[in-house]
Amino acid sequence: MLSLSFTNLRVNVDEKAHTIFSELTKGSGENIESVPFVKMPDLFVAAACLGAKENRFKELSKKKDVFYADALDAKTQIPILISLAYKYTSDLEKLTDARYILSIAEGWANGGIYSLNEKINTGRGLKQLYRFVDFVLEEIK
Repeated sequence: MLSLSFTNLRVNVDEKAHTIFSELTKGSGENIESVPFVKMPDLFVAAACLGAKENRFKELSKKKDVFYADALDAKTQIPILISLAYKYTSDLEKLTDARYILSIAEGWANGGIYSLNEKINTGRGLKQLYRFVDFVLEEIK
């Protein structure tokens, strides 16, 4: 069985989008209703999934590293990122390269973060958390 190592790899976001990533995670835990993501990896995966769903892959113009890939959950988040990389390439050989998988996820996240931010800030509900939950519930119907 193939084993991928994400040890010592950094996850990047586009420098222009970094503010959005920071705002949606800053102060998390203090006021979860206003900051719906506790950790940056959770937001990154959500943005990447939305980018892939909306078919919005956007290369990073200027990279800003935000966390170590080790922070991604190996049992849930890494398989999701591998699936998103497969959607992009369908080349199984490329899916043996952890750095390649991350670079594709970064492109999907860069494509999805603006849409996710809009849904969280303009959707139905009094606070960002409720808007995010409402968006997710609408998507799974």
